[in-house]
Amino acid sequence: MKELKLAPTLAAGIAVVTALVLLGSLPSWAQTPSAAAAHIETYYQELMPTIRQAARLTVRERDKRFTPAITTAFDLPTMTRLAVGPPWKSFSPEQQAAVREAFTRFIVADYASQIKDYSGESFVVDPQTSPESRGGGEIVKTRLLQPGGRTVNINYLVRGGRVIDVYLNGTVSDLAMRRDEFSSIIASGGADGLIKRLQDRAQSLLAK
Repeated sequence: MKELKLAPTLAAGIAVVTALVLLGSLPSWAQTPSAAAAHIETYYQELMPTIRQAARLTVRERDKRFTPAITTAFDLPTMTRLAVGPPWKSFSPEQQAAVREAFTRFIVADYASQIKDYSGESFVVDPQTSPESRGGGEIVKTRLLQPGGRTVNINYLVRGGRVIDVYLNGTVSDLAMRRDEFSSIIASGGADGLIKRLQDRAQSLLAK
């Protein structure tokens, strides 16, 4: 059976998010942030206590501590539906609930498995957002400042006060790549195949 792997943009996006939250101190706002930008800032702040202790914690301990912050900051039910795409309507209510749960557990486990220590990266969040024209919401722009002077742009689509997509390099949609990844799994195994693959992948990540 083919192992569920992170789509390239998701893997990179999580790596960037990992670096973004590995902060020594939070930057001062040059101006009052929008509500969406403040939401991202709060998310980072909530992760920091665990990030500072990450090297001393097991992956399961990090998973447990990250869960409240991630499930609050991200609209994971909406992200699940968008990641599945058109097949979502063919899933039974029970299957939809199971996919949502499995997707959420997978996402949190992936963060917990990758955020292992503090590396000294810093970030800048643009306090002002730009409107997202297609489906509504706001784009929060951030810049990751890495040692050596490299800068990586990563944007968040915030709708209804929560994140529903992440854009690596400012343009590459995490959910679009995820939808491509899920389509082959659903084609061969349906909703139940996707549920099992997500569950298996989460367990594998938490066993590291």
